Amino acid sequence: MKPCRSRQLILVLAAFAMAMGSLVAPEIASADKSLFRVERTFRGAPFPAATSPGGAGVYQNYIEPYTYLPYPEATVEPGNPIGGAFTLPPGFIDFQGTYTATAKTAFPGYTSISGFDYYNGPGRFGPNKGAASPTRVVFPTTLGNPIPNYGSGNPVSPTTTFGGRYDFSRAGSIDVTPGPRRFGGTLQMFYRPTSFFYQYIYYFAPAYYKAYGSFLCQNPPKVTCYTGSVSNIGDVTSSGMVSRFLLNVKGTGTGMQVGSNTAKATTPTTPNGTFPTPYGNASFIVAKNYYLHLIHPWTTGFARAYNYLETPVQISPQETGYDKNLGGADITVTHIYTSAMFNTTLSTVTYTQATYKQYMNSVNRVVSMVRPRLKHVYQK
Repeated sequence: MKPCRSRQLILVLAAFAMAMGSLVAPEIASADKSLFRVERTFRGAPFPAATSPGGAGVYQNYIEPYTYLPYPEATVEPGNPIGGAFTLPPGFIDFQGTYTATAKTAFPGYTSISGFDYYNGPGRFGPNKGAASPTRVVFPTTLGNPIPNYGSGNPVSPTTTFGGRYDFSRAGSIDVTPGPRRFGGTLQMFYRPTSFFYQYIYYFAPAYYKAYGSFLCQNPPKVTCYTGSVSNIGDVTSSGMVSRFLLNVKGTGTGMQVGSNTAKATTPTTPNGTFPTPYGNASFIVAKNYYLHLIHPWTTGFARAYNYLETPVQISPQETGYDKNLGGADITVTHIYTSAMFNTTLSTVTYTQATYKQYMNSVNRVVSMVRPRLKHVYQK
């Protein structure tokens, strides 16, 4: 078993609290409720335009919820002061969508299709959450994680996550400096069973593969989950497992049609093992990939994810959160979107950008929190 890929990610969550009377019919509002909307931003693998510092690419969601009024209510402290605790209700994020990352514009030799169907549970935020001082988060192993952040050996007791498996060759670290009042918390999100993932793999041609994924947790209890469900420093979660199949050899249904073919090789395992080859016998199930995540909870402080094994370009996604009062201002939020077009004649990729604006009235408090994540993909 070996780790085949590592990634780092910074997720930014901005919660906008609006005056109660600005979006609904005038009425006497309770002091412990506030209308709100959220924006999620992902800083991860390079995808132009890269940001500085850190060199990470940026993906921005639309402000959520997007389509209905009145907007949901957050439970807040009286007056919703800066630094005051608040709870976001379940169900304000409810997303379905399908995305394709092609072998030409994403990971060379891999075309990935993801079908997302998820919703949020409660989000609880307040002071005294997360790191109490500048903290370096790593997966603890018996041989340690010295700079340059390469871990090996058995998990340090009582860290027995996943029964002690997948503990070796963990590279990278998470650096966190808490903000004022150590403000932060947890936002839970859950995948529905209709979510899916599959992948066509051309990288090992003339052997071709198709992989099927699941969003089910690999850590008991085995529930449908999302890696946002984290509440402790150094929590290790799983977003699922992918089974990779060897397709039939060229001439029996794959070849140039691999992108639409679902045939699987069916030759039994040979006495010499299961390693796939286009020239001889092989088991049709050739590998399983386990996606594990090291996470720090949401924080308004500074967060940085680093992995010296990151490929193809070393990046260090980083961001600092904040908590401020805009005093009921009308604001415009501008989203920047990047698309990629591959020129098959010139073998070049052209990136284009477009902007999209959303408007909000009477915004009082804006809380922007960050959550770093290191992802390790182990292949068995």
